[in-house]
Amino acid sequence: MQLKTNSFLHLAILAILSLFLIMMFSNSSKNQISPEKCEEIGLSVMHIDTMAGKKINSKINYVTAMYEAEEFSGSCKIRGHGNTTWQTRELYKRPYLLKLNKSAPLFGMKQSKKWILMANTADKTSLRNEYAYFLARNVWNRMKWTPDARFAAVFINGKFNGLYQVTEKVEHEKLSLPEGSFLATVNSRLNKEWNFRTQRGTKISIRMEQKSEAEYKKMEQIIQNAEDVIFSPDFKSAEKGWQSVIDEDSFVDWYLINEFTKNHDAKFQASCYFYYDSQAKKIFMGPLWDMDISCGNINYDGCQDPEGFWVKKDQWYKRLFEDEYFAEKVAERWNETKQKLISSFDWLENESKNVKPFVMLNDSVWHNLGRRQWPHAPGWKNRKTYESEVDYMTDFLKKRAQWMSNEYSGN
Repeated sequence: MQLKTNSFLHLAILAILSLFLIMMFSNSSKNQISPEKCEEIGLSVMHIDTMAGKKINSKINYVTAMYEAEEFSGSCKIRGHGNTTWQTRELYKRPYLLKLNKSAPLFGMKQSKKWILMANTADKTSLRNEYAYFLARNVWNRMKWTPDARFAAVFINGKFNGLYQVTEKVEHEKLSLPEGSFLATVNSRLNKEWNFRTQRGTKISIRMEQKSEAEYKKMEQIIQNAEDVIFSPDFKSAEKGWQSVIDEDSFVDWYLINEFTKNHDAKFQASCYFYYDSQAKKIFMGPLWDMDISCGNINYDGCQDPEGFWVKKDQWYKRLFEDEYFAEKVAERWNETKQKLISSFDWLENESKNVKPFVMLNDSVWHNLGRRQWPHAPGWKNRKTYESEVDYMTDFLKKRAQWMSNEYSGN
């Protein structure tokens, strides 16, 4: 018994010591990376300086700061962002929410006050979110809006904090919807402005700020009514069924992107955004968000396997696929976009070469490549280079494309 206790104690001490050494070495490396070094490799730079050098250690409480990004600068607030990526000990580099006092078009994107500094720590390629956005614009492009993003080196209080993807925040205003419309998301944590469970247990957060309880209740009822129709006896009816309450095109394209990439969260678990358009009187899927544990970057629930369906197992989509019409529309859309999808692999290869210098600079500080970290994608021990991580992702996607093509070839 004493031997087991001592062994456990030794392992615990080693784990703590390893963590300490990694953090100490990363802090030392941070001081060696200059803004000029980033600019030499074509990487944009953002500076964030908090008041009195205060640390950003909360995702609830903002820290007052000043920012500078190319020709734009000013006062801002910053706090932590994310769920697993903020809390998991294995992921040292954290994501942030940046709120500017005055909106600005950062790095050539549209003007906005709120920006997400996406750390991409769980994705050793830093490509999965960008690739999904590429698919949403160039292959399955029937969603109303897709976030824009730019890679940038972020310096916090004068120290290089790593490579980030400065990304437009998903907000109702960006969708330019008519009065009475609203944005919502499937959210298993139920931790946003207004949260509820549908009668079938789907966990929903309504993403609208400063609404009255009566307004939130009305939005909740619209979603519940749509779900009731989807599961009604007449759900296949064009007049009374699902086609009367949801938008076919956006539901098909959102499904194909998430099924093709086998995005774990997309089985209506988290970050599944949708909105209600008061003019069309329908629910539309999108925009895309949070694709870092897709494309084989996971080791559970079968999402590491390029074969097998995943998203269609969710309640809403499972029900929709019980209608032959919806299933045929998905197959038709897959087959008509298949060549564009295959061409996207060339884009992915070229973009990986563009991004590699940025990732290697980031890795010189955070040492992600070849290291055990969540979500522990299969074979991570053998992949110690950036190229091997890109090859793993690409191989998964090509096998996935072939499998889905075989599934839809008879339609």
